[in-house]
Amino acid sequence: MWKIAICDDEKKAQRDIKEVLDKYLPAGTYQLYCFDNGEVLLQEAKSIHFDLIYLDIVLPEMNGVDVARALRETGCDATIIFLTNYDDYLEVGYEVQAFRYRFKPIDTIVFRADLDAWQKQCRERNTMIQMTTAEGVYQVAIDDITAVEVAGRKVQVRTTAGVFLAAEPMHYWEQLLPAPQFLEPYNKILVNSRHVKFFDQTKVVIVGDVVLPMSRRKYAAFKTAMMS
Repeated sequence: MWKIAICDDEKKAQRDIKEVLDKYLPAGTYQLYCFDNGEVLLQEAKSIHFDLIYLDIVLPEMNGVDVARALRETGCDATIIFLTNYDDYLEVGYEVQAFRYRFKPIDTIVFRADLDAWQKQCRERNTMIQMTTAEGVYQVAIDDITAVEVAGRKVQVRTTAGVFLAAEPMHYWEQLLPAPQFLEPYNKILVNSRHVKFFDQTKVVIVGDVVLPMSRRKYAAFKTAMMS
């Protein structure tokens, strides 16, 4: 059963989200938790493994961005969808790997599309890919791969568990790693968009504060894909 949280101090926003969830998710497939402030959400997240969190940016005392940072620091891997009336915090979402950034009031068509995309992402997280290293053959979840790049005659595969040198050529990874989840900021480099913390016209920073180069001619397409 999915565990979904709404953290918003506006009761109407909570009601609107609940109505759409009730409409589009089958009964009995999810459990809903509602919070008026981020401190309570953080406390509950210590014992509840949330799958999806709708998080308002403007909250009393602790804002939504700081709440998201605190969640990530404690190891929470829930999908986060930011809710706001402002666009001031748009770029901050990358730092905490936010899934979407949506304006209020809730657009039900967009909301449904987000739910579909989130469920698709959850299915993809369980997809495994095989890589051959000097130590042996590993199975790694595609969602755990943060970046892939050519390193001499081998390919360096960065994952949430560590860095591996794989014998499989780059075209193997280019064919198996799905777009638009994996993007090419530079020739022979693939990055997992879900692990991007920051990017500009010269570089992209992924989790672990790993800095990779950004090609200026690839920047526009990369930015468009990240914003979609």
